[in-house]
Amino acid sequence: MATESTRADILDTAERLFSQQGFAATSVRDITTAAGVNVAAVNYHFGGKEDLLRGVTDRVVEPLNERRFMLLDALLNVSEAPTVAQLAEAFVRPDIEALQRLSDRAPHAARFLGRIYSDQTPWIRDMTRAQFIEVGRRFGPLLAAALPELSTSELEWRVEQMVAVVVHTFATWPEGGMSDQEASSLIHRLTGMFAAALQASPTKEVEPNTNSR
Repeated sequence: MATESTRADILDTAERLFSQQGFAATSVRDITTAAGVNVAAVNYHFGGKEDLLRGVTDRVVEPLNERRFMLLDALLNVSEAPTVAQLAEAFVRPDIEALQRLSDRAPHAARFLGRIYSDQTPWIRDMTRAQFIEVGRRFGPLLAAALPELSTSELEWRVEQMVAVVVHTFATWPEGGMSDQEASSLIHRLTGMFAAALQASPTKEVEPNTNSR
C-alpha cells in the first residue's frame, strides 16, 4: 500500500509540475522535493524522467481511450454506420467528462495534456501519436465511410484540426473546473462544431501564384 501511495504521489506531483512548467523545465529533483520522496523512488517506480512522463500521460489517456471504445462499440451495436455527429461525440465526450470528474486534479491534468500534446519534441510527439494509433484505426474507417466525398488527406487534416481544438480546450481548462451542466454544454457545442466542420463541402486546392511582378 505504501509503495502504491508513493507511486501515486509521484504521478500527482509530476503531473502538476509538468502542467505548470513543462517537461523540459521540470527536473526530477523538482518532483522529488515537491513529493517528499528521494530520487531512488522515481527510479524504482519509473526508471527515469522520460518514463515518468509516459506514466503520467498513460494514467490520463488510457481510461479516456477505453471510454471512447466503449461508446463506439455501443454505437456499432445499434448501427454499422454511425453518423458523423455520433462519431464526433464518442471521440470528445470522454475527455470532457473525465476532466470534469477529476475534481482537484482537473486543472493540472487538463493543462498537462494541453502542454504535452502541443510539444513538438520528436520523442514526445511520437509517444503521444502512438497512444492514438488504435483510436485512428477504429474511428478512421468509420469517418471515411460517413464522408466519402472527402479525400484521405482532407479528412486527416480536418481530424487534426479537431484534435487541436481539444488540446486548446485542455490548455485553457478553468481553474475552478466545470459543473455538470457546463461540461454537458461544452460536449454539445464541441460535437456540433466538429460535425459541421467534418461535413463541410470539400475544399478546392489553391494553385500557387507563380506570376512575378
